[in-house]
Amino acid sequence: MKVTPAIEPEHGSLVVTREGLLGLVIGIPRPQDLLPIIPKYVPCRESPWSRRGLAFCRVLEAYGPLGVESVISRLGFKEYLDGVYNSLIPYVRSSDVIEVIKPRDALSRILSSPGNELHYKLLELLDMLRMRGVALDNVGLTGSLAIGIENPTLSDLDLVVYGYTATETMYKLFVEEIGARNQEVGNFGGLTVEPKVNLGWRRANFKGTIVGWVGVPGLAELCKPLNRYFTLEAPLKPVEMAVEVKRGQPSALTYPPCVKTDNNIYIVSFEYNVGALLYEGGFFKVMGLADRNLKVIFLATRQKPGHIERIA
Repeated sequence: MKVTPAIEPEHGSLVVTREGLLGLVIGIPRPQDLLPIIPKYVPCRESPWSRRGLAFCRVLEAYGPLGVESVISRLGFKEYLDGVYNSLIPYVRSSDVIEVIKPRDALSRILSSPGNELHYKLLELLDMLRMRGVALDNVGLTGSLAIGIENPTLSDLDLVVYGYTATETMYKLFVEEIGARNQEVGNFGGLTVEPKVNLGWRRANFKGTIVGWVGVPGLAELCKPLNRYFTLEAPLKPVEMAVEVKRGQPSALTYPPCVKTDNNIYIVSFEYNVGALLYEGGFFKVMGLADRNLKVIFLATRQKPGHIERIA
């Protein structure tokens, strides 16, 4: 798919650049003609992942601000100044993109012609969602399978789920049925979390294949501070404070997780894996970057990854 001004890649879209880089689009507001991405694959000589006769090697070893920074420094990747926290972020110019693969389009391609065991596991998972009221229009596909470089025995299934209702349904499905996987992590590329987060709420073993998902808000559901992303006054200032978060805010389960505290401060995390912690609510001690009026606190920025701890 050729890039034109009418194409707006959403979170989870994959792009191919003229240099052959395969990147994952980050779903945050952005400057015109720039796409914020996470570099994931580059052409190489030999790899289990291939597409159209070309092999691709994974370059991202760890998510989180420090994991992305490591990839950028190794690749000599171009960065541009970000409007929120006055720091550099990996962008590609739209003019350098030769293909965009949107999650819904990728899913439609697989549904029209399933051809291997990984595809059929995907169909079974989609049927479980359908039985719980999630329409196919609210599901998309990302990752290696979406871009067509998958290895049926090694690749994961990576889904994108749209809207608060579908996202909460997916969360309950994983927590109550699929997510028996007990992988607890307390550091996400520099962002430290206490207690450790059990990743089973969004990443689990499904019949021998690792399945992961990310939630994406609808346009009308976008968290207030993200609507004015590029009008915040930078640089932001380090802050540490205690806050109370009401349980069950669905915006915590979409990227980037965003919740409102009882004293009307927003917490926004650019690390998705803390979404369940924020969704469960409670009293937290948070350390991150705040805007001038202390209305928004950002976690998992590269300038200051920060810390979040549930204290009650």
